[in-house]
Amino acid sequence: MPNSAQTQLNHTLTLRIIELSILTLASSLVIRPLFVDLSDIFLWSAVVNLILTSVFYFVVRAHIVPKWEITLSLIVALIIIMPTLAISGGVNSQVAYFLPLYPILAALIGGARESIAITIILVICTLSATVFGHLLTDLTEEVYSAEKSFDRGFWLTAAIIFSAFFGHFFLRKYAELTTKLNEENTQDPLTGLLNRRGLNIYFSIELKKSLFTSSPLSLILIDVDYFKKVNDMFGHDIGDICLIEVGQLLKRNLRNQDIIARFGGEEFIIILPNTSKDGAALIAENLRNLVSKETFSDFNLPLTITLGVTEYEKHNDNALNMTKRADKALYRGKENGRNRVELSK
Repeated sequence: MPNSAQTQLNHTLTLRIIELSILTLASSLVIRPLFVDLSDIFLWSAVVNLILTSVFYFVVRAHIVPKWEITLSLIVALIIIMPTLAISGGVNSQVAYFLPLYPILAALIGGARESIAITIILVICTLSATVFGHLLTDLTEEVYSAEKSFDRGFWLTAAIIFSAFFGHFFLRKYAELTTKLNEENTQDPLTGLLNRRGLNIYFSIELKKSLFTSSPLSLILIDVDYFKKVNDMFGHDIGDICLIEVGQLLKRNLRNQDIIARFGGEEFIIILPNTSKDGAALIAENLRNLVSKETFSDFNLPLTITLGVTEYEKHNDNALNMTKRADKALYRGKENGRNRVELSK
């Protein structure tokens, strides 16, 4: 889902492309007659194209249909191209051989919806130009051949459909790659939980939701007690296994709406939407109890956790302040003997 920055970038890019198209059309109207003597129908076709493109430019600039700007720009481009094709031989026109690239272009700058729309329009136009090719005015003065037209029309249609499938394949692979990169950028490589980057993204979203809906939001900061002793006595590889197992145990016992991340070292952090501090304290106590009853790694090591709990205070509060309050509560929990839940003041 594109954010506002991406939407604005698309809008600006669309405007620049249309401006370039207007400049190109206007230049061709002035320069082409100096070098090529063509029928007046080409001149009037260019004038109509220039007017149509200018109208579309003002529609985009006014931001009337922001979600459909790219789709409309592709369709307008087709409307501009088709008359030129019709008067230069239809499927026999040299320009027609570039049409199979259009679904791919639509997929690249638009998406699946744009590519499908363009493909349907191109297939309909190509089939129509093939069937009614004998009615088209070919100003290139080539001799019309029904056999040649149907042959070219068939392969042109096949190429357009193939290009649409290729565009869809490209989009799917691109989406898979983007998802993988996003996961790598937001996922802790050891535990598979969110990392600090992923936490910041979701934390920001939940803070905005809480402020907008006036719903409670709580945070739990967790530290594995005496974890340095595990690393010193059994090695960091066993320590890593313990962290993985603790993280998964915590995750399995949270609600679907809750967000858990590795905060660093042996610390975990949990965001609890629609949860007051008292409700978060109950969840924290349940997690503490579960961890204390389990053993971890092949050495069946007993571990405990200390948890600091705080709640979003709305007025001038933010993620950093919440984390600091939870950290102070966690520190008091350590001072008071560890393996306990401590609420922020």
